Amino acid sequence: MIVSREEVMARFYKVGSTAAAIGAIHILTLLLAWYVQTDAGSIIELAGYVFPESLMLSLIGGLMAGIGLLLGHALKRLKSIKYSIGVLTVIGGLMAISSPIYAYLQRILAFGIRGYPTIGFFAAILTGVIQLGVGSLALLTPIKEEVVPVTQAPAPAPPPAVTTAPAQPPIPRAPSGRARRATTRILPAPDLEEAVCSICYEPISAGEAMRCANCDAVFHRGCIEAWLSLNGTCPICKAVVVA
Repeated sequence: MIVSREEVMARFYKVGSTAAAIGAIHILTLLLAWYVQTDAGSIIELAGYVFPESLMLSLIGGLMAGIGLLLGHALKRLKSIKYSIGVLTVIGGLMAISSPIYAYLQRILAFGIRGYPTIGFFAAILTGVIQLGVGSLALLTPIKEEVVPVTQAPAPAPPPAVTTAPAQPPIPRAPSGRARRATTRILPAPDLEEAVCSICYEPISAGEAMRCANCDAVFHRGCIEAWLSLNGTCPICKAVVVA
């Protein structure tokens, strides 16, 4: 599987962030009771910070993971990031583990204090072990950089040849409808009686009748003259009216 440089760096930063968080939790265990003294006539809880050596070991051990993370962010090479986070976290984990053990062996047993270790003691050891494991995980992470081969894009295909069709002779157009229309004349019809105007549908008086020579439609003189002033065709057969 090909892994990019950015993915490897992101993994190391996650490991470093986890180690820094565990280191901070380890420092907080100094506030808990590490040992309960029972030989002083009353029960006395001894917190981790009361032992100077343990206080220094836990503080330095917890801070080492955070320092490794900050140093890893400042570096550019993957190997440098790996070893700065891994080595400092492992060293911090060893110091965190040795802190409660040193307090128990050199302070409690050496002075003959009777009692028993409590939750803070075991929490300090557990966080130190986790910090040591996280640092070891960073050191064991492979950083073999594989380069993704770049394949050359195929050359674009040449555009298809454009062939022009031979010119076709123009198609003759049919004559327009106006050219095919018949012509007519509007003539007086003095002998017409009892006719009705084809425009206003009113009876036509004697001497007022006009007739279309093409379709024999009859009109009032005034009606057909008004029509022809707007239209040049017979209102019934649509023939073109000529003078």
